[in-house]
Order: sequence, then structure tokens, then C-alpha cells
Amino acid sequence: MKERPVLFFAIILSIIVEVILMVLVYDKIGGERLPVQIGRFLFQLVCVFLILTNKSNTALFLLAAYHIVSGLFGLYSSESTEPLGQIFIAYHFIIGLIIYFHDWIESKIGIKNVG
Repeated sequence: MKERPVLFFAIILSIIVEVILMVLVYDKIGGERLPVQIGRFLFQLVCVFLILTNKSNTALFLLAAYHIVSGLFGLYSSESTEPLGQIFIAYHFIIGLIIYFHDWIESKIGIKNVG
């Protein structure tokens, strides 16, 4: 991950935010949504594991798509008008795009020389 610092930062941020989201949802709603939250978290962990060990582009695409689709679903949720809901929608779109375009971002800021 030393050669992909933007991707590493995005993945770490993604995991931290997902854990925070799980705690907030559990505090607000209770345990009824916990199985869904744990499933989402495990999906992300599997993708991250594949990205880190195999440098899997498919897992990278799935993780980026997960965030973008989560942002789209968030647009149509009942909490999308609340400030925290809007923050999480923006977060999912931004982090999904950062994960997908990490090579381009790294080359533009001079961290990595891409092709």
C-alpha cells in the first residue's frame, strides 16, 4: 500500500466511517438493522482484503460501486433531508470516486508516476 497512499487513506477512512455508522444506527434504531450493517461491513472487509493481498481490480471496482450505490440509495431515503444524511450521501459519492480514480489522483498530485 506504500505505492498507493490515496487508496490506502480512502480504505482506512471507509472502514472507520462504516464502524461509526454501525454504532450510530445501533444507538438510534437498535439491533434490528445490525445484521444488514454487519453484512455491509463484511462485504467491505472482503473487498479490502482482496485489494490488499491480490491487488484485485474487481474488488476495487466493487468497493467503489458499493459506495456510489449506497450514495444513490441514500438520496431516496427518508433521512436524506437531515444534515447527517446529506453528509453521508456526499461521503459515499466522494469516497467511491476517490477509490475508483485513485491512480489518476495520485498521478496528478505527484505521488505516483502512472504509465
